[in-house]
Amino acid sequence: MASKALVLLAPGFEDLEAITTIDILRRGGIQVEVAALHEDEVTGSRGTTVVADTNLTLLDESRVFDAIVLPGGQPGANNLAADKRVLKRLQDQSVAGRWIGAICAAPKVLATANLLKGRRITHFPGALDANEAQGAEVTDEAVVVDGNLVTARGPGVAMDFALALVEQLAGRETRDAVESKLAR
Repeated sequence: MASKALVLLAPGFEDLEAITTIDILRRGGIQVEVAALHEDEVTGSRGTTVVADTNLTLLDESRVFDAIVLPGGQPGANNLAADKRVLKRLQDQSVAGRWIGAICAAPKVLATANLLKGRRITHFPGALDANEAQGAEVTDEAVVVDGNLVTARGPGVAMDFALALVEQLAGRETRDAVESKLAR
């Protein structure tokens, strides 16, 4: 059975990170469900409007996803961090040991959910200060996989971030097959 991923979009999400990640996950055979916070239409920081599959008001809280993915961007990451439903889902996902992906400014959401302590992460430069990082080991690597957490620096590595998620959810062979068709 194919893995399922929930991609959460808030107003002001980073367009490139969201669209690239959704596309690459789907190419990898992952069943992707895109959820906006409130309305089904949500606009990114660069003006791209996405019609989400659902929104968090309608999404059953008991639904389980193999991965929850957070694109960054501002004010998108701040909007995700301010939503208690998002924080609860992330905490539940972490406790269950299921995958969480956060790129660019989105590790700030993980910090708000108190999920960074003792973790190795990366994020967009300046997105988190030392206090917000909660003792996480912050690197300047493009993509970091630590346990059930995948983090990435920003839009320039969105494809690498998405491919890392495909590898975790569907295996190295699937990742390689997807990447081979991207003319990289």
